[in-house]
Amino acid sequence: MTHFRVFLGAPSVSDLKRDTYSYTWKTIEPPSAEASLALVYPPATIEAASRRISLLYQNIIFDDSNEEAFDQEPAGQGAWPEGSQPMMKEETTVITWPPTPVANTTGAPSFLRTSQSQSQSQLAATYETQETTSVSYSDASSIARFPHFQISLHKVSSLASLYSENITRGRKVNILLATLEVEGPDTVRVKKGLDVGKEVSVLKMILGDEDGSVCKLTAWREVADAWGVLGLKRGDIIYLENLTPACEPGSSITLTASPYNKPTAEICFRTMPYTREDNRLRPDLRLAQSDAAVKKVAALTQWFERMAGLVIG
Repeated sequence: MTHFRVFLGAPSVSDLKRDTYSYTWKTIEPPSAEASLALVYPPATIEAASRRISLLYQNIIFDDSNEEAFDQEPAGQGAWPEGSQPMMKEETTVITWPPTPVANTTGAPSFLRTSQSQSQSQLAATYETQETTSVSYSDASSIARFPHFQISLHKVSSLASLYSENITRGRKVNILLATLEVEGPDTVRVKKGLDVGKEVSVLKMILGDEDGSVCKLTAWREVADAWGVLGLKRGDIIYLENLTPACEPGSSITLTASPYNKPTAEICFRTMPYTREDNRLRPDLRLAQSDAAVKKVAALTQWFERMAGLVIG
C-alpha cells in the first residue's frame, strides 16, 4: 500500500530558497496503542469502590496486644528475647482507617522485590486527566506488558490454611493477597525494651483473598519505610515473603514484617489505577490459562474488582 506524507502550512519553495534556516521538520508520531488503552478511574469511582471495600472488614477484630513482640531482634534462630514486652496497650481494637494516601514511588531501598512486569515497556507520556473510565482488549491485540511474577505457589500460604493449623513460634510465611487498606508509614516511640525512647516507623495494612478471609499486617522500621516508598495502594495484588503470623482465639490473623526476618514485597497488579503511570503495574493477565502464578494473580484481581464494584458479573 502506498503511503503519503502531507505537510500542512509548509512554506513555499521560493520561501525556502530565500531562508533555509528558519524552518525545521519534525515527524510527530501518533500516540502508542499502550497509551491509548491506559485505564484511569475517576475520583468518584475510587471513592465508591473504597466504601464497598471497607464493608468487608468493618466489623473484624484484630488482637494487637503482642504485635510488637514479633518486631524484637531474635536472641537465637526463631526465638525472642526473654521478657520482651509489646509497646502498645494490651487491648483488642476494631480497625477503621481513612482512605489510602498517594505515596511517592521513587528511590525505593531494599525489602522490595521489583516486578519485571512493569519494566517491559514505559508509557509514551504522563497525563493528568482522569476522564477514562473503561478499557477493553481485543483477543487479537498484542500483549503490551508480559507478567513476570517471581512466585513459587507451593511456598505460598493461604489465610485459610493459617487459620486451620497451629502456628508455631518463629515460623515465617509467604502470602499472595489483595490490599484492602493501607495506613502509614507513621512514626511511633518505643516504650519498652532495648530501644526504649527510640522513634521507629510503622506501616499497617488490611489484606484479603477471594475466599473472604481477612488479616492485618504491620511492617516495622526500615521495612515500613521501604514499603511506604514502594507506594502500596488499596487494591494492589501483592506478594510478600518472610512474614511472622500470629492468631489468638476469637481474633483474625495478624502478620508482622520485621527487618530481622528480611521480608520482601512485590506489587503484582494494580486494580485501581489513579494515574496513567499506574498502568505500568497492570501486566496483561490473559496468560493466566498457561501460567499458575499468573492464574492466581488473575483470580485475586477478578475477585477484588467484583467485590469493589469495578466490574459487573
